[in-house]
Amino acid sequence: MSYRSYIGCFKDDIDFIYKDIIFTGKVLYREGLVTSHAGNISVRYKDSIFITKTGRMLGFLRKGDIAEVPVFKEDQKDKEASSELIVHREIYKKTDANAIIHAHPVYATALTFKLKDFFIPIDNEGKLFIGKVPIVEVEKPTASLELALTVSETLKEYNICLVKTHGVFIKSDTLNYALKLCSDLEFCAKIYTLAS
Repeated sequence: MSYRSYIGCFKDDIDFIYKDIIFTGKVLYREGLVTSHAGNISVRYKDSIFITKTGRMLGFLRKGDIAEVPVFKEDQKDKEASSELIVHREIYKKTDANAIIHAHPVYATALTFKLKDFFIPIDNEGKLFIGKVPIVEVEKPTASLELALTVSETLKEYNICLVKTHGVFIKSDTLNYALKLCSDLEFCAKIYTLAS
């Protein structure tokens, strides 16, 4: 179910988005998928992106830690948003995503130093839910136009994209499913590493 379909079931649509982002941040932090001040989360609703602000602690978010910016143009509020806004915006422009998580799961990120083009899980759950995960390499792997273009192109075909030396971008219909994919990816990366 997408935000387009289940937003509207709630009394205050926008309030639900804030609550969803805050909840997702807590889980990402508690599962160790981000460090104290790293990672970012966004939701697209109509022509707006709701995205965590730069340098915020995902495990302790409040409503004021989330910025609303336009999807299709730059805005004065962009400087408040996460430095990875450029990547989120490009993904929303090029795909049908309604939710994006950018995290730094330790095992999955570590695998980008060893593997070349893809991470292919070896465990049953990984084969079922994750499948083949592309690994992209760019000269500037943080908040660059090169990163935004490369990741958004990759996410036209896949739901998960690992960035060499940096972390993961996950797009989905809902934050809940993006969170599941992020958690599953790290579990699969642990199995792969321990089995190796």
